[in-house]
Amino acid sequence: MLKNPNQKVIKRMAGNALKVNRRKTITLFLAVLLSSFLVFTIFTVGDSYFRLQKIQNIRMSGAEFDAIMYGVTDEQRQMCENNPNIALTGTVGVCGWVEKTNQDSTPDVGLIWADDGYWTQMMEPVREKLEGRYPIALDEIMVTKSALKECGYEDLDVGDTLAMSYGTHEGIFTGTFRICGIWDGYGPKKQFYVSKEFYDQSGWKLSQAASGRYFMDFKQKIMTKTEQNAFIESMNLGKQQNLFFMEDLGASVQILAGLIGLIAVTCLCAYLLIYNIMYLSVAGKVRYYGLLQTVGMTEKQIKRMMKEQMLLIGSAGTVLGCLSGGMVSFFLIPVVVKSLGIKSGYVGADMVRFHPAVLLATILLVGVTIFLASQKPTKMAADISPIEALGYRPTHKTVKERKAGNGKVIARLSMEQFTKDKKRTAMVLLSLAASLSVYLCIVTMLDSQAARTIVSNYMDTDMVIKNDTACKEKSEDRRDILYDSFVKSIKENAGVSEVHSMIFAEITVPWEPDFAEMWMKEFYAKWMSIPYSKEKHEYQNHPENFGSSLIGIDEQEFDYLNNSLTHPIKKEDFLSGKVCIVYRNGLDLSDADIIGKNVTCALYEDQQTTKSFTIEGVTDENYYTALLGYPPTIIASDQVVKTFADHPITLKTSIKYHKEYDRDTEQEILSLLEESDNAKDFSWESKIEDADEIEKAQGNMPQLGIGIVLILAFIGIMNYMNTFVVNVQSRMTELSVMESIGMTPKQLLGMLVREGVLYAGGAWLVTLTVGMGVTYLLYESMNYRGIAFSVPLLPLLFAVGISFLVCTMVPVLTWIILEKNGTVVERIKGVE
Repeated sequence: MLKNPNQKVIKRMAGNALKVNRRKTITLFLAVLLSSFLVFTIFTVGDSYFRLQKIQNIRMSGAEFDAIMYGVTDEQRQMCENNPNIALTGTVGVCGWVEKTNQDSTPDVGLIWADDGYWTQMMEPVREKLEGRYPIALDEIMVTKSALKECGYEDLDVGDTLAMSYGTHEGIFTGTFRICGIWDGYGPKKQFYVSKEFYDQSGWKLSQAASGRYFMDFKQKIMTKTEQNAFIESMNLGKQQNLFFMEDLGASVQILAGLIGLIAVTCLCAYLLIYNIMYLSVAGKVRYYGLLQTVGMTEKQIKRMMKEQMLLIGSAGTVLGCLSGGMVSFFLIPVVVKSLGIKSGYVGADMVRFHPAVLLATILLVGVTIFLASQKPTKMAADISPIEALGYRPTHKTVKERKAGNGKVIARLSMEQFTKDKKRTAMVLLSLAASLSVYLCIVTMLDSQAARTIVSNYMDTDMVIKNDTACKEKSEDRRDILYDSFVKSIKENAGVSEVHSMIFAEITVPWEPDFAEMWMKEFYAKWMSIPYSKEKHEYQNHPENFGSSLIGIDEQEFDYLNNSLTHPIKKEDFLSGKVCIVYRNGLDLSDADIIGKNVTCALYEDQQTTKSFTIEGVTDENYYTALLGYPPTIIASDQVVKTFADHPITLKTSIKYHKEYDRDTEQEILSLLEESDNAKDFSWESKIEDADEIEKAQGNMPQLGIGIVLILAFIGIMNYMNTFVVNVQSRMTELSVMESIGMTPKQLLGMLVREGVLYAGGAWLVTLTVGMGVTYLLYESMNYRGIAFSVPLLPLLFAVGISFLVCTMVPVLTWIILEKNGTVVERIKGVE
């Protein structure tokens, strides 16, 4: 039997069919184009996102590393240097602080030493400017302009000298230092780098957790929590040591899972749209495919013709989708990088790069999606027999028996139409629900990562003003600069709603065999390099050498703190002074070890004045700390502290505005601080300033997320529009007959609107149940910051409004356009 060489004919018929059905062809083409564009972009942006995320963490950390260990022994250092998985190590030694200068008595500047691995290699990516060299001599320092400004000498330059008092493990000293270098860039900058000689004379050792910082940069860029824990276990950490991994090293696994989930949903939306269009096309052209067989076309040739159609659409759509995705990736991402303030030399020339695997993965995923979506419609077309086609009339499955209910006729007709073709209805609902679910996921993620969500001062206050003199080592250097009249002037500001001041008094905790003995043993084991037994005698006989703090908080602050406790306490007992809360200070003591114990404190300046509390609460929140001594920090009611101590000092004042992020109110408060005689002794934390920094770091990333949302929403809307336009077209006779027997245009449009409402309502029902569950899983997979899941209300209401508007307007507009094709009689006669 001779082979029928009709391949060219089939290709020509496939091309002609695409030209005749332009609307369906364009819709299919857009579905493939947008899908391939989105998949390509997600892959490319995802690859870039990993690198951007790494850079952001480097900037915030001040160096490029994956893990940091507090305290390092020679054995541990040797283990890490011999570990083939560790590419680079660096060491830093914290060795002191600037006590005061001639220009500022309360500078917040530290003294640290860094080895060559950390300074030269790990810090190199974060430095934008470097003048001079790293300190070598004992009296040389490397500075930043920020640290100089903190000391009151922002005009000094390389070669100038700086006189200051400084503290080390050995005590307080004075000296004059020569500035041998100035650097600027990202990371902590309120610190002076000192020489190795200075560190050796400071009295600190790298093996001490309070001083030594050992940084590790791993070769592998994704490390699971299991692998991290195994490495920590292998280091045989001492009681005082801790080892922490950077967030991005483990979070990369979560983010990768989230991106894969996003790609899967994108392919699902494209699959549903392609399947739905082809299914409706075949269902509406049963006679056409049957008649093709009467003139000699085989089932195999029909399948080939339809595959040719999808090959043409798929090839064109995928090529243009990848090209447009490449343009967005290579032109938009550099704009985003620039908006982040990252210079090209810092980022590297290959920040956005083309990888053949991305193109191959995109073609494969989109190709598989098209193939699966077209399989069943192609089989349906091939299975239509000529006899079936000749006798075919468009019908829908109907119930055998219809009961005339008492409900409204229009509403009942809408419901019947909605449930007639369950497969078609399910496809449209699933497509809409998938788009809405991804919308929910992305807006929730964007909201959770928004600057205003990430930034949250303690008690959610807008500003916290600190008295920098309050924690001076010598009591004569402490001044109560947050005095009542000054705080009152803040309260009287029209934009301020709440003001809460925290006070403190210096105390001692006399030795006793129960709680004090247990606490000091654990404290020395955890934080000290000498055993407790060597200083126990001194503590027993001279507790005044072991100072601590008694913190006083008001009723509102207690309510906030009490809600955060694992074991809340009775408010009346706290306010009356019967019970207190202690700060755990990182000790390995459980709540059960502490709660129920009695603690006695004495005024530091008057050891005979004492007060006893029963400990009923334990907190790890370091907001409630002042002078961190060896004995515990005790938290009590401010009224109790005022009664116990004659002149307690106000440590900090927290402020909440009537309107969150009120810049005008904040500017007025800052003006009060600047006009004060004690302006140099104030410091503050501002939610607005923190949010501005994060927004600057985020750049245009939120806009990228919204772009993905809009593309997926467009795919879902196209699916719905295509389905309903075909639906109304196929029902023209039915609708025209209804109009001819008395249904008014208003009633007819009302029926179509109700059908649209049913689609929108059904889609939201799926979205808020199954979709919400998927959204939660996707959110949690990418939620490496640990921010609580919550869906923002306004974007949700906006989506509800838009979806109901689209679902109701599409059928109405379709009918208005189609009814203009002729009169009722002409529309009924023109069916066949």
